[in-house]
Amino acid sequence: MRTIRDIINHREPYWADSGWSVRRVVDYLCERRIGAVAIREGDRVVGVFSERDLMHRVVHSGVDPEKTMVSEVMSKGIIQVSPNEDYRVAKAKMFEKGIRHLVVIDQAGNLCGMVAMRELVQVDLDEYRDLVQKLNDQYYQSALKE
Repeated sequence: MRTIRDIINHREPYWADSGWSVRRVVDYLCERRIGAVAIREGDRVVGVFSERDLMHRVVHSGVDPEKTMVSEVMSKGIIQVSPNEDYRVAKAKMFEKGIRHLVVIDQAGNLCGMVAMRELVQVDLDEYRDLVQKLNDQYYQSALKE
């Protein structure tokens, strides 16, 4: 069973402060080449800001990214997952909620990071590729025995 921890363990958790301007958060996203970031007040995660929030709540709404705090335009309904969760459960949660990123928070309430839908789909692709390879190997081994 692949867990969320298996997928995100290679990187530090990215986050931005709720008092940062939208412009500063967008710069942060671009510098790190990520599509979403957890928003914190102190040690507590209070929201998520994503490319989708930027499009709908900033650009489309005509909000000034220099003067607007990210806390005003972030998604506030935090949908989270445990690092010990099976990746398929997390993927189902994303499909059910229509989102592309989940905040990963451990039992102590610590931010562990975020996981993106594309990462979970990549795990599926890797598993399917391995399965096809195993089936091909079995087929060729049985053909050689005949």
